[in-house]
Amino acid sequence: MAVVAKIKSLFPSLPNAERKVAEHILKSPQEVLFLSVYDMAEAVDVSVASVSRFVRTIGFRNFKEFKVELAQDASSVAPEIYGAISPEDTEREIVAKVFRGNIQSLEDTLHILDMDDFIAVARKLSNAKRIVFFGIGGSANVARDAALRFSLIDVQSEIYTDPLYILISAKRLHQEDAAVGISHSGRSKITVNALQIARENGALTVGISNYMKSPLSSCSDHFLCTSFYESKVKVAALSSRLAQLCVVDALYLLLAYYRKEIWDIEKLNRMTEKLLRIEG
Repeated sequence: MAVVAKIKSLFPSLPNAERKVAEHILKSPQEVLFLSVYDMAEAVDVSVASVSRFVRTIGFRNFKEFKVELAQDASSVAPEIYGAISPEDTEREIVAKVFRGNIQSLEDTLHILDMDDFIAVARKLSNAKRIVFFGIGGSANVARDAALRFSLIDVQSEIYTDPLYILISAKRLHQEDAAVGISHSGRSKITVNALQIARENGALTVGISNYMKSPLSSCSDHFLCTSFYESKVKVAALSSRLAQLCVVDALYLLLAYYRKEIWDIEKLNRMTEKLLRIEG
């Protein structure tokens, strides 16, 4: 897992002192490679213990081991291609930042995904009797798109976005079923509760979120993390939506790959064309 992408994902859940360490690393990764743990602590005005706790939080035994991995992380030495939009930006700069933000989000998500786990999720979903997608707000659109795509390959898939229907459908899930909860923040209460209920009933639970240490991850048998850096959780995170859709597309294509028989998609397209378009 890429170090920088992991730091970005964990950033909102870090304590203040560790967050200061993370900010400095994200801002000047190349400089960090030449600092000792004592230099690092002095540079960000925190204790050595705080630096040590930070590197353990992101999965390393000590600062030296962390720097070795940081040096190997190609994304850490690349120039930052995305910046927050500001009132001083020109129209051209705003457009460029939108595209670059999406590019970086997809690159970071690809780095942060555990590919073995991702493939394991797809295999389990391919064996599920039915797959139910949960999402509210902006995540509802992603969930709706996912249910439609999976239906195209003859997978029994359903989508619920209303809180009451979400809870009812979660209680109806069983051991042969799967529940997929989509939430950018990983803190959407209704989505988290639905996955908890589904899990208690024995269903496979899969969470898709932008934050590793989120309530959604704790109730997911498998957790797929997207990556879009922001200093705090925002209600409308545009670039994370594209990463979520990319995760859904990859799962969809893997399920199509695993299934021995799927519908004739071209025939379905021709039927749809006749229903939607007037020939003249």
